[in-house]
Amino acid sequence: MKSKIKNSFHLIAPFLIVLIGSLDFYSCTDKSITPFLTVDPQTVLFNASKSQKSISIKSHPENWTETISPVAEWITTQKEENSLIIQVEANTGFQSRKGEIIISAGELTEKVEIEQLGEAKEILLSDEIFTLSSDGNEIRLQVVANIDYEIIIPEEHESWVEWISSRDTIDELTREHLFQIGWNTSQEERRGEIIFKETEGELEKKAIIIQKAQEGYSGGNQDHIKDDILVKVDRGYASSAQQGEGIEKSFDGDMSTLYHSSWNNSGADYFPITLEYYFEDEASIDYFIYYPRLSGNNGNFKEVEIWTATHDNPEPEKLLDYDFQGSSSPTRVVLPESLQNPSLIRFVIRSGAGDGQGFASCAEMEFYRFNPDNFDPLAIFTDMTCSELQSGIGMKEIEEIANPFYRNIAFHMYQGTYPEEFRIQEYQAWPHPDEWAQINKTSTLSLLDNPTGMSFSKGEEVVVFVGETTYPISLKVQDLGVYDGDGYNNASQYPLSPGVNKLKMRNKGLGYIFYHTPDHENAPPVVIHFASGKVNGYYDSQKHQPEDWTRLLENAVDPFFDVVGAHAHLTFPTEDYRTYTGDKGPELIEMYDDLVFLEKDFMGLIKYDRPTINRAYFHAMYHSFMYATAYRTAYNVSGEGVKRTVMDPQTLRRDCWGPAHEMGHTFQTRPGFRWHGMTEVTNNVHSLYVQTQWGNPSRIETEPMGRYNNRYEKAYHNSFVKNIPHPGEEDVFCKLVSLWQLQLYFSNTGVYEDFYKDFYEKVRTSSDRSTPGEQQLEFVRMVCDLTELDLTDFFTKWGYLSPFDESLDDYGSTRFQITRHQIDQLLDEIRAKSYPKPEEKIEYICDSNWEIFRDRSSVILGSAEIKDNRITMKDWQNVVAYEVYEDDHLIFVSNQDSFTLEEPSNAQTEVFAIGYDGSRTKVEF
Repeated sequence: MKSKIKNSFHLIAPFLIVLIGSLDFYSCTDKSITPFLTVDPQTVLFNASKSQKSISIKSHPENWTETISPVAEWITTQKEENSLIIQVEANTGFQSRKGEIIISAGELTEKVEIEQLGEAKEILLSDEIFTLSSDGNEIRLQVVANIDYEIIIPEEHESWVEWISSRDTIDELTREHLFQIGWNTSQEERRGEIIFKETEGELEKKAIIIQKAQEGYSGGNQDHIKDDILVKVDRGYASSAQQGEGIEKSFDGDMSTLYHSSWNNSGADYFPITLEYYFEDEASIDYFIYYPRLSGNNGNFKEVEIWTATHDNPEPEKLLDYDFQGSSSPTRVVLPESLQNPSLIRFVIRSGAGDGQGFASCAEMEFYRFNPDNFDPLAIFTDMTCSELQSGIGMKEIEEIANPFYRNIAFHMYQGTYPEEFRIQEYQAWPHPDEWAQINKTSTLSLLDNPTGMSFSKGEEVVVFVGETTYPISLKVQDLGVYDGDGYNNASQYPLSPGVNKLKMRNKGLGYIFYHTPDHENAPPVVIHFASGKVNGYYDSQKHQPEDWTRLLENAVDPFFDVVGAHAHLTFPTEDYRTYTGDKGPELIEMYDDLVFLEKDFMGLIKYDRPTINRAYFHAMYHSFMYATAYRTAYNVSGEGVKRTVMDPQTLRRDCWGPAHEMGHTFQTRPGFRWHGMTEVTNNVHSLYVQTQWGNPSRIETEPMGRYNNRYEKAYHNSFVKNIPHPGEEDVFCKLVSLWQLQLYFSNTGVYEDFYKDFYEKVRTSSDRSTPGEQQLEFVRMVCDLTELDLTDFFTKWGYLSPFDESLDDYGSTRFQITRHQIDQLLDEIRAKSYPKPEEKIEYICDSNWEIFRDRSSVILGSAEIKDNRITMKDWQNVVAYEVYEDDHLIFVSNQDSFTLEEPSNAQTEVFAIGYDGSRTKVEF
């Protein structure tokens, strides 16, 4: 049986437009913008008379064209900037007629269908099939008809298809109708129809409604969360401002400009600095967002007093104190109570980040009031995180929720089908990595210790529910997919506050929660619920089981995937994990954890209970090769070689030098163990340690260099034969040899196992010297004092105690000066302490002979032969080096049994086998 809507319509109307939402497009000069073409509407209906209508066209590229196809002389067009005017001649024929227009922009095309009534009775619908999601929605359609008609909704569809209203248009034959399509709670698709039937006849047309079944939670309908209302600033005042960077720059709507206090901050009365924002004819203010400058941190707010006044009570009153902690993250501050009829909000800035006593700066200060039209989630959920239904909530209450967004969440929670993993999580507080870097005199570890596992699209509106927190938190969305560069800063950041947060993504990428506070040990975890966005997931070895790896990686939808361990955090391409890591993800993160832990342990951070807390961040980039910089190390995964190195556990174990080297940069302790000229040297003590701890041969022992068997030989030649001062050595691996020998002699042999651990702690706890030369001499002093040995002969041999005065280029040129006077003073100081000299010839210890030093094994003689300039030893044992002399002048040193000299001269050549204790045995040929 069919039921009829009581209203009948005379000559009611043709043009059916279904607009289930509106699309906003923004002009952009960025050549990298994704091409698009939108045409609205795509079906245009006309009555039989001569008339015209306009359609909207927006595109990138902007130069679009139109073509009438097939050729229809009754259709003409006129192009305007963002629209196309379509004109039709009168249709004097009996039947209706159709045509189409093709719109083209670059390689994109869209088709516009044109239909016009004739003399015959007709009902035209602009579309006869509508497909909707399970949430339902309104559909708005137009009908053109030259007869009276009525709307009929079959009785079996009345429960979910409802006529709402109808209205006339300018065209007397056109009428617009609004229908509401209800919510489909079933897991089966359903179909309905709306019938437009001639009132006194048999002619009818049908609009078919296809509504999808429930297919699991997708996080749609964000448009049902109303945006909060931006409150306009009328004017501002600043007690201190740099010319051209006045307070008006903080409310000009442009993030690239900023307010900045005077650059001259030397005055004792520089702080406090007062910023005032004035308002006229505004109902209320509920919160504000402070956006720090986009780059740098000079002026980022720290301690601030917030004062307010209203038009009813014009005398300002202090509202609260707030510590922004110098953070570079945007901060949203909700006022304790809504400020009604506001006239003033004053910020009294008592401290800010920067050199000297600091500054004050602000990219934008935005003020908002809550949108009163939003649904109150506390009517259904236990708290504002919307992560749990109230007791007693059933389908009846859920069906009555008018807001589809909340209704969808509640429905899936009730059904037990809500995907809580990753969407709803607790996030812990972390110390800011700058804190431990300053204490430990290192570079900084990661800011991204709270991955969300959520992926977002550019332009997407994202709803985030946040639990109670008294600390500033924010969301960073990062897209590493800059395929000719580094995507770490291809990111945007959004302040979060307790309750509902609606954000519009300025870029695509993965999300990370910033929750950094000095009180991280006592700060409670905060519950955050990402009700929209796509779940990408991540693997965390601290909470997932190894068997979860395959499931999580297979379900990842973003181009990048996070893998988290106890000490390390990786973000590499998802497909590359699938290709190069396979099912060995748990093994991979365990290896990175071990790499980072080994370096921490090597430098005494574990022994001295100096936990770095934050993880080390390893991520993909697409330029350069590998590098370390603030908060991260980066790896160019454009080629297969690096992909295998960083993502295949077997390859990483064999070829760990790169990641260990970059991690060593992060942990370089400065300036005491990274003075000028040592940037690419002291980090490699870490590389060698990891390399050998993982069972690999030492790079300086096995890597040949021209005629030299290895780096030891080259280093011996440069320092012992050519007498190059240590600062003047250009080969960073030769400069490394003496540092590694200290590890071999003290730690490997057991003479002083914690040597480097204690040395690093001494550097961390000692005052820094001011020049590179003084820092190098301080290194000698520290090692002697720490070991209580007079090692001046060792350091003299290696050129640490040689006068030097040159400019060195080490990521910038600096004068490096050590004078004879400084050297003599240090030698006198060490002699005065009466430290014993070591009994061993430790400048000859190396990876292949350190056990001889440990066991104090004596030299056992063998034979030797010389052919041309190649010397080969046979059956010699316990020799730590061979010294070659010409006329009593040292010309070559080797730690190998076979080595090559330069072209032999006419001078007398002698070779001596050197024992661990410096004993010399002449080699007979």
